[in-house]
Amino acid sequence: EVEMQRKIKDEDDGSKTTEIYDIALQDSIHYMMESSHCDSCFAFCEGLLQSSSKLSDALMNIREAPFSNHENWFDYFPSKIRPTDAIILAGTGATSTLHRDPFEWTGTSICLEGTKIWRFILPPPESKGGVAVVDEALASYRLDSIAWEEEEGGDDSKESVVLSAGWQSDMTLYDVIDESFPSAFDWVTMEEDDVDNFEREMERVGMDISCIRPSTDALDALNQIGNAKDSDDSSPLFATAIHQPGDLLLIPAHCWHQTYAPLPSVAVASQRCGAKIDGDNVVQHILEIANCNNEELPDILKSDSYNEGVGKEVVTNLIEYVI
Repeated sequence: EVEMQRKIKDEDDGSKTTEIYDIALQDSIHYMMESSHCDSCFAFCEGLLQSSSKLSDALMNIREAPFSNHENWFDYFPSKIRPTDAIILAGTGATSTLHRDPFEWTGTSICLEGTKIWRFILPPPESKGGVAVVDEALASYRLDSIAWEEEEGGDDSKESVVLSAGWQSDMTLYDVIDESFPSAFDWVTMEEDDVDNFEREMERVGMDISCIRPSTDALDALNQIGNAKDSDDSSPLFATAIHQPGDLLLIPAHCWHQTYAPLPSVAVASQRCGAKIDGDNVVQHILEIANCNNEELPDILKSDSYNEGVGKEVVTNLIEYVI
C-alpha cells in the first residue's frame, strides 16, 4: 500500500480540503489518471525501489552522473536514518507542498513519465538576509523528518533524537488555473502533433502567472522577497523549470520550490550530500536540530568546509557525537 493525498477545491468559494488514503499502488494509479486541478491526487512512495536493486542501481547511476568520483556522505549514514529514494506519482493538477528540504542537502529528481512544472524561489544574497528572508515571508514552519530511535530491547531511558527538519509553507504558487489552460488530453495531443510547440507552450504557461496564478499571500511574499534583493537585481519572482522524461533535475540547498503536474507524471526523488557543496550544511543542520551544545565537539565537526575523502570519518564522528 501507498499513502495517497487527495486535494479537493471548491470551485465556488476556493476552499480546499485534503484527504489521506492508504491505498494499493495499482488503485492509486487509477486515481492519478482521473485527477484534475480541482480534484487532484498525489502519492509519495518511499521504500519501493529498495525491493529492486537492479532498478535502484540504474537510477543511482543516473543521479550520480554529474558528481563522478565524488562521495555521497549519505552512503555512510546508518541504514535506519539514511534518506531513501521515493517514487512520486502525480495526477493532473497535483501540486507538491511549497517547501525547502531537510538536511539542507542537494536534491535530485529524475522524471520517468509525463511532464511537471517546477517553480523555485531564489533567495536574496546573504548580505540581504539570505534564505531567512524567504522563510519569514512564506510564514514557514518546521517539520521533523528523520529521528534516531533506540532499537527494541535497547535503553528505554534514552529518548529519540531528531536529526533533521524541513521547512514548509501553506501558501501555494499554483492557486488558480486560467480557463484557457489546456487539459491533460490537450497537452498529449499537442505533444503528438508538434513536440516543439508543446515544449514552447509548456515553458510559457510555467512562467506566466496569468496562466497559473499563485495565491494572494504567496504573491505578496514573492514581492516582499524581491524587495529585499539588490536594486539592480532583475531576476524574476521565481525561476521555472519544465521536467520531462529522461531529465535529471538538481535542487540546490536553501532553495524553496513547488511542483505542478499539468498531466500525470512519475518521478524519482532523491538527495545527496557532497563534501564541498553540502558537507558543512548537513553537519551544522544536524548539530542544530539535535540541540547539541557543542561542548567537546570533535575538531573535524568544527570545519566550515570539507574536501573529498573525509566523508566516512566526518559521518562517524557526527553520529557518535549526536547519538
